[in-house]
Amino acid sequence: MSRPTDERPAVTADHEDARYDMRRLGVLWLAYAAAARHLVRLLPPVLLIFPPLVLLAVPALLLVVDESSTAVVNGSFALIGPPGPPVLVWSAAVLVASTAGLVVALPATVLLAAGRLTGRHVSTSDALRITVRRLPAMAALLLRSAVVVAAIMAVWYALLVGMRAQIAAYVVMTVLFLLAMPCLLAVAVVMLEGRSATGPILRAYRLAGGATWGTAFTLAFGVVLFPVLATQAVSWAAAGTPLLRAGAASVVALVGVPFQATVIARLFLHRLTERGAPAEFDAIVDGLPGSAPRPIRPVPLLAGLLLPGLLYGGAVLVNPLDLLEVSETVITVSRSGEPDVAVSTEGGRSKPTLERSELRAMYAGQGGRMVMLMDGSRAAKLLTCADSRCARARLTWAEPEAVEGEYPVAGARLADGRLALTTWAIDDMYQWVWDENWNARLRLMLCDSEACAPAAGDPPLAKVTQAARSRVLALAARPGGGLLLAQLRPIPTWKEKDGFTEVISVTTCDDPACARRRTEEVARLPGNEETEFMRQLVAAVGPDDRPVVLAFDRHTGSMVVTSCDDPACTRTRTGRPLPDESLPRYSDREKRAHAALAIRADGRPLIVYRDVKNDAVKLLDCLDRACARAGTATLTEPGDHHSKPALALSRDGRAFVAYQNLDHAQVVIATCTGTRCARTPVARIRHDGDHGLTMALDDRERPVLGWIDAIGENEWVLVVTTPLTLR
Repeated sequence: MSRPTDERPAVTADHEDARYDMRRLGVLWLAYAAAARHLVRLLPPVLLIFPPLVLLAVPALLLVVDESSTAVVNGSFALIGPPGPPVLVWSAAVLVASTAGLVVALPATVLLAAGRLTGRHVSTSDALRITVRRLPAMAALLLRSAVVVAAIMAVWYALLVGMRAQIAAYVVMTVLFLLAMPCLLAVAVVMLEGRSATGPILRAYRLAGGATWGTAFTLAFGVVLFPVLATQAVSWAAAGTPLLRAGAASVVALVGVPFQATVIARLFLHRLTERGAPAEFDAIVDGLPGSAPRPIRPVPLLAGLLLPGLLYGGAVLVNPLDLLEVSETVITVSRSGEPDVAVSTEGGRSKPTLERSELRAMYAGQGGRMVMLMDGSRAAKLLTCADSRCARARLTWAEPEAVEGEYPVAGARLADGRLALTTWAIDDMYQWVWDENWNARLRLMLCDSEACAPAAGDPPLAKVTQAARSRVLALAARPGGGLLLAQLRPIPTWKEKDGFTEVISVTTCDDPACARRRTEEVARLPGNEETEFMRQLVAAVGPDDRPVVLAFDRHTGSMVVTSCDDPACTRTRTGRPLPDESLPRYSDREKRAHAALAIRADGRPLIVYRDVKNDAVKLLDCLDRACARAGTATLTEPGDHHSKPALALSRDGRAFVAYQNLDHAQVVIATCTGTRCARTPVARIRHDGDHGLTMALDDRERPVLGWIDAIGENEWVLVVTTPLTLR
């Protein structure tokens, strides 16, 4: 009988020391310090559950993945289209298994952490056995927590969508989530006190009483916010190395569970001591199953930590299914139009800003750079990317201040990699004023990798006045370093009421500054008030220096192709691959219709266009230079809606046609040899498409796409997508 009498004072002293330690303030930091100190002893429940789950999930994903909706984007598996039923089933199974695993791992780790905090060693097997025994109570707690979260989200949705109160919706949601945080203490109540049914939640809120907000913030930061921020920070720091990123993120996610569990356990014990309940505290400590500590085996622990990341990263690196690999960069633009890139402010001008309707064209610039032409109602700008991935970009003004922004800028890439741009210069006094003396002069700007400067050519290439403002332009580079400028302008005729003739002229320049130029009229088209401003003009020059000009009627969908028999365009021939059609007029047709032109090595044009009748994207492979005869390929599915297409032609004769499938929310590239085409989805439209898409080939003959993803009325992002392994 003497042994219990001798041990009782020691046990009481141990309990008093533990209660004193749990009463200390700074619960969050003390819990994190304890978790770091005992991390190796707290990890086994997590490592026994999640690495085997990943070992099963990754191979299963490779079995069910659909190549048309999945790609490797920036070193990670990502959906680029609507997932098929097998992928949805896999996702649901992984979600259920992960939730079940967390329902076991977190409570078991809370039990281990409580033992470590009170000086008792609880074995992993005992912790898991007790957790399994209390799974019904944990399942009931999980169900009630899900109901609480659903109710909070319903309130948020009602405020955001029903009442359109965005700020109020997020404020209310934040407050409600904070008020729900004490529910996490119910995990410790179930595991340490053995309560079930509704008891744990009521008990948790009683313990939080008197310090409700302190308890809520401690749990919010310690269990939710800090672990999420740590995972995101590691992913961001290792963004350039996919294997390292996957491994580091998985390690941080696994290690985060012991820290979360220790915060829950310490806060529970702290609130218990603060309420002055030593008997309850002692009963919990005495109820912990004690055992002798076993030696630590670092190799299995390290293997368990690294296995998920290595398995996932290895699958991405090896890419056994040969999924498309894509580089994607998102350039965020603020509501005021300021992009998250370097912005040039030389010359004392204001900073250039962007609007979502300004994306016009993309070119392969000097030194592997990619350059996007941005042009709207103000002076044009250039967004220059350091490489095809556009990880680093710079925005500069391309035009001087005194320009007529109403006229769109035409551009062309010169043989030396510089860009030539058209600009309509006006006098300073007419920047904001129009009268009968207003006029604009067409000049050229030459842009290198640093800035744009006016070309020295004079007199101007064209001139418009207040009385005759209509002018449509197209610019193309000649293989010898010169330029080709195509112009379409109306000439009134008095034979028919409101009728006029639209004249297409071609100016050929022997040098980029257009100091030596020749102008020839190459075609005349009948016009009227219905066709004015409805023409799109596209020009290209073949390897033999002979130009081709395409006039596309955005209203009727008709095409007129004018092919020059010599570089100076003194002799021409004309073809009409698409006839005029009598179609009812409606306001959106001219916005949707669009055509692009390229010339093959043998001089035959290649045309891609969006049909004005049914929105289909079609390819014309011309059989002669004037495109009087052509093979046709429809690149899209019938009934789907699509954006304006973009066209690029590789040196080996392959045609790349990019467009957006708006019904499936995908960016698609069709790779064509002749009229045989293969379609490949390359990106997912996360919000709203059809706000601009352009494409160019980089120095490795890979297509690079720039496109706008509109988030809301005043929010949008510019996405640069580069398919790295497109075949």
